[in-house]
Amino acid sequence: MKIRFLGKNLVVTKGMQEHLREKILRLDRYAPRLVESHAVLKKEKYFFEAEMTLLAKNFRAYGEGQSKENIYSAIDLAYSRIEKQLKKYRGKLKSHHKKDGVRGVSEKTLTADILKEKEDPFEKKPEVLRVTEFVTKPMSAEEASLQLVASSKPFLVFANALTNQVNVIYKRDDGRHGLIEPNH
Repeated sequence: MKIRFLGKNLVVTKGMQEHLREKILRLDRYAPRLVESHAVLKKEKYFFEAEMTLLAKNFRAYGEGQSKENIYSAIDLAYSRIEKQLKKYRGKLKSHHKKDGVRGVSEKTLTADILKEKEDPFEKKPEVLRVTEFVTKPMSAEEASLQLVASSKPFLVFANALTNQVNVIYKRDDGRHGLIEPNH
């Protein structure tokens, strides 16, 4: 990984470079494929500024910090902002990765699969009164939530555009919406 330092109105010392290098290498646990990083250290009239930019394969993080005390405090502020962005990005990657899902599954197919499960002759199964067949529309969870608000129905079945899996969003008693996602 390339690390570049630039000082404006400030002499970048070995101690500053080591502090920055230590912080940047610590970020490697959130984004192990860091390609390049840039750090600009400035001194304006009465305060110090640090700007850090990290470039990964599909992500760019930017953080800046200002401090009246010293440059190290400004570096730490910039680091914490970038760390927050990387944690958020990593969380999105983990929760939105594609799984083996089924596209366009109808409710009838899902009901038929449930009824084909192991039957116990001693266990009385509930009777299916009505089967409604429909094609699920790919959409995001936010879009499904908006459609549920506009609807009078208590739930909505949709194909999640991010995971390509069938999800159910439902109205909760507290006024919020719940999301049911399959776990494979």
